[in-house]
Amino acid sequence: MQQLPPVNKATLIANGIKYGLPILGVGIGIYAVKKLLFKKNPDGTSSRVAPSIKDTVIDRQNLTISASDAALYANTLYGAMLDFGTDEKVIYSTIDKIQSKDDMLLVIKAFGMKQYLWGTRAAFLGQDFNLIGWFRQELSESEISKIKPKFDSWGIPL
Repeated sequence: MQQLPPVNKATLIANGIKYGLPILGVGIGIYAVKKLLFKKNPDGTSSRVAPSIKDTVIDRQNLTISASDAALYANTLYGAMLDFGTDEKVIYSTIDKIQSKDDMLLVIKAFGMKQYLWGTRAAFLGQDFNLIGWFRQELSESEISKIKPKFDSWGIPL
């Protein structure tokens, strides 16, 4: 390997500091702003978008669907909201199939936390939302009002 003269080493170090530190500072600043603006509930959802349901307990005796049914419903709802354009009819028909609060909680649990950025998958810039958060982002107020009575009867905040 060729040895660099001391003057060139000093120049490389100076340039590294000159350009590297501001880039590092901007990265840390973006991370800090994201942490401050996007506060999270204990279950990881955004406190601005979705209420926390971490403390909610599912009564297994009241379930009318299996865990695999809940996963199917969760995936159906996710597919209806994923990418641009939301299929509201699929959302309404899927929610109509869910009979009890515990069934809905199981579906929310099966949905889990998914990155959201304008209805698309986002690895870095998106936020983690549960199913309720996805509903709030994807549905308008008039669309939410069609499913809200069912959620209110279950005692699940929408």
